Amino acid sequence: MIRGNSMQFGSFKSILFILLFSISSFSQNLEDQIYNAIDTFVANPNSTTLNELNQKALIFSKSVATNDEKLALVILYCNKGSFEMKANLQQKAIDSYEKAWLLFSNNHLSNYDIIEFCLKPLGTLYTKTGNFTMAENIIKKYIFMAEKDNNPPNIISGYINLSIVYKTIGNYKTAIDLLQKVAKNQNASALQKKRIQEELAVNTMGLQNKNFDKKTTLKELETNDTQVLKNKAWMALQNNNPNAALSYFEKAKIQILKDKNIEARTLAKLYTEEASIYISLNDNQKARNSFTKAYATLLPFDKTNTHLDTNILYPENTFLVIFDGLAYLEEDNLEKLKWYDLSFYVSDLIRDQLISQEAEIRHQIEDRKRTEKCIDILWNLYQYRSEVYFLEKAFTYAEKTKNTVLKDRNQQKTLLEQFPNNSDLQLQNELVSKQEFLINEYIRLQITQKNHERLISLNNELATVSIQLKNLNKKINTTFKSKTETITLFDIQKKLNEDQAQLLYYFWGKEKAYSFYSNNGEVNWKKITFNTDQENTLKKFIASFEKANTINSNVASFTTTAYSLYTLLGLEQVEPQKNLVIFPDGLLHFVAFDALVTQKTNSKTYTTIPFLVYQNKIAYQSNATFYSKNVVSHKNNTIVGFFPIFKNTNAYLEYSIEESKILEKNKATLFLNEAANRENFKKYCNQYGIIHLSTHGTSGSFSTPATLVFYDDVMLVNELYGLQDCHPDLVVLSACETGIGKLQKGEGAISIARAFQYAGAKNVLFSLWKINDFATSEIMTHFYSNYNKQHSFFESNYASKIAYLEDETISNAKKSPYYWSAFVYYGAIDSSETTYIYYYALGFLLLIVLFLSYGRIARFLKRKEI
Repeated sequence: MIRGNSMQFGSFKSILFILLFSISSFSQNLEDQIYNAIDTFVANPNSTTLNELNQKALIFSKSVATNDEKLALVILYCNKGSFEMKANLQQKAIDSYEKAWLLFSNNHLSNYDIIEFCLKPLGTLYTKTGNFTMAENIIKKYIFMAEKDNNPPNIISGYINLSIVYKTIGNYKTAIDLLQKVAKNQNASALQKKRIQEELAVNTMGLQNKNFDKKTTLKELETNDTQVLKNKAWMALQNNNPNAALSYFEKAKIQILKDKNIEARTLAKLYTEEASIYISLNDNQKARNSFTKAYATLLPFDKTNTHLDTNILYPENTFLVIFDGLAYLEEDNLEKLKWYDLSFYVSDLIRDQLISQEAEIRHQIEDRKRTEKCIDILWNLYQYRSEVYFLEKAFTYAEKTKNTVLKDRNQQKTLLEQFPNNSDLQLQNELVSKQEFLINEYIRLQITQKNHERLISLNNELATVSIQLKNLNKKINTTFKSKTETITLFDIQKKLNEDQAQLLYYFWGKEKAYSFYSNNGEVNWKKITFNTDQENTLKKFIASFEKANTINSNVASFTTTAYSLYTLLGLEQVEPQKNLVIFPDGLLHFVAFDALVTQKTNSKTYTTIPFLVYQNKIAYQSNATFYSKNVVSHKNNTIVGFFPIFKNTNAYLEYSIEESKILEKNKATLFLNEAANRENFKKYCNQYGIIHLSTHGTSGSFSTPATLVFYDDVMLVNELYGLQDCHPDLVVLSACETGIGKLQKGEGAISIARAFQYAGAKNVLFSLWKINDFATSEIMTHFYSNYNKQHSFFESNYASKIAYLEDETISNAKKSPYYWSAFVYYGAIDSSETTYIYYYALGFLLLIVLFLSYGRIARFLKRKEI
């Protein structure tokens, strides 16, 4: 065997090693070779022997054929993963364990404790690296396996580890329920019982907002246990007694350091906890020293060189705590930003490992908090130095953490459009779709509480698909170096000029909001600070649309609120009679900007109230990246409409019939009544340029996803996510609450409308509240009548509202903004067809003039020559 530092091997030595190993291998059977390689490594595990084992594993993986050989390779991967985990090579450890599990599972191997030696550490690694969805999947997988084998120790361990996942994401109630489920299990070992009580204490603290029941706490603190001492330290911190907290913590630290086998990550977390206590004591130097120790501890192999280099960073949540902490301690604002940028760098590494929307959305919450801090810093610098650089960088931060999941999926689809024959991109699209359909089926079964066996198999399929997708994403990212492009504010000036538009972009933070207004090449940046009265103004405006009669019952109160919000959100700077693109954020996703009032008024006649819709044509966009890339060069004007109608039921949509007639005039393909079913939608939605859905929808809740209702069944958002080839130019959601959903920081409302954007729709028209079906029918009639003339989504949306307001057959009460402002258009400012014809005609005339002029000039020159 070749000895020496494997990191110094040149390509020749690597090739020589492989050749020598291959030649020597002929004298042994493959199974023995694998076990000998394991024994050699285990006898002397270090970076050099690890590199040698990696090269051997690569050769073995291409040669194994029998189940015995494959099982030997599984054991090799598990041993390799164990060492990599202890050496802080966490991503490599995950790769090793994933290979072991896939090989074991796909070949139905046995006679090895795959739970203990593979799935448990793999679940722990997923949890540590923030990949909570995959952690949940893999832990549930081995709980199911343990229950099938009637293995109580593994069942109990599984529930404890699953509770840790839920604790980490703040779901303390679920964690406590799981722990209580196994707390009385007679088969629990003493160590497991102790662990259960520790986790129950920590989760109880989290559930009660870090305020223990004093009696319970004192009883628990009678022992000198490490976790109890740490709990006591945090309680002292909460009671503003940092000196006592440090005393308890130091006692806990002494006990923890007695463990010679302590993991580097556990030690690093200990140092970050120590730093937080020193911060409370205002001892910034000691806090900085503790963070530095934590950083050095996390470095793989060489702990002496602590020089900060992004090349040695890896996906690890503790790095985020360290860099954010050092940013907090830094006095120089520009240096603060450098620390935060390191956190963003590591955060991106972590995000690259995530493969589910849920995990990505949860992950970006912390990024948004960090973004707010960065923008606050830049705002202060901008006030002091007025440099455009600070403004642009603030916008870049805002855009980077806006709709991250949507942008990532859009990037995947864009790559596939550019390279349609690439097998990896094709497989990625198929796996993403398969994953969403599996999640959809899993949720439906959880809701119905049926077919427990199918739930188990679904969990197994999800775990396998997730691992395959993660590895494939890594390969694609390496091949295409595909990072989602961040668009700057000045990048989109050209697009604004082409659209003859102005931009109003919002960033919604925890305590304040910011707006970026761009018009004619100039940018204005404002801070919007919300006090109690201003928050109430926003909430009151949104609440005005919850019931049909709210606005009509007090028009004066509504117009006062609408004007106050107009000024609060900085719309007084908007240029009248010019296209306006709005990028909402936070609660502003639920604001119908059309219904804001541009000046004080006493009018109670809606047609004379100065609504913003009279002043500006508005398009919305999710993010600047989508806006800059959404260019409508040509349209597929074929239309398909789905109208379940639900006649003779409580869900009857009477005016939906009238709505269908206007689509029929536009030569739409219609699916009415029973034909408007879930399967027909899935079958035909990818064959038309415009998809129109006139039905019911629900916004969902914290426990149930948003849904779209067909004649025979509902469709959950996850099933919409899984649509592979649905790329319509426009989706019209003539249904209630299709723009409403659980609000997620940075990602917006997890709604039906967003689901279509995720699936690939370029433009979406949807409602923000439960709109009256008569008004919906009228608005849609005007929309398609206008579209039939101009073929512009943007213009038709605007015209439909103006036509509704100007319709003299509609009473004043029915002209309340409740009836006409619900529909918002997220999409491109597409020029009308008549505009193109005008330019074509103008161009043709110019060509004729030039031709005639050329003829006259030629004749004149010819006469002159004569």
